[in-house]
Amino acid sequence: MLKYDKSDDELVECHEFATDAEAHIAEAWLKQEGIDCYLFNEIFSSLYPVGVAPFGGIRLMVRKRDLEKANDIINQLNFSGQ
Repeated sequence: MLKYDKSDDELVECHEFATDAEAHIAEAWLKQEGIDCYLFNEIFSSLYPVGVAPFGGIRLMVRKRDLEKANDIINQLNFSGQ
């Protein structure tokens, strides 16, 4: 019997972006590839100048099981990121 590992569903940070444009492009690519992803700090980052947001940049979160594939896709997009 296969055992389901709940930790694979845990959200982990895949990448942090300084701009919302890059974050939304990455999000769209990941979703197109069937990877569920979520953006955090999007509103706070838009209120502060780049690099000054008290909570960091826009964080792209994915399921732990998708992290490696998501990182490969992000790296292919060749964003500057943080």
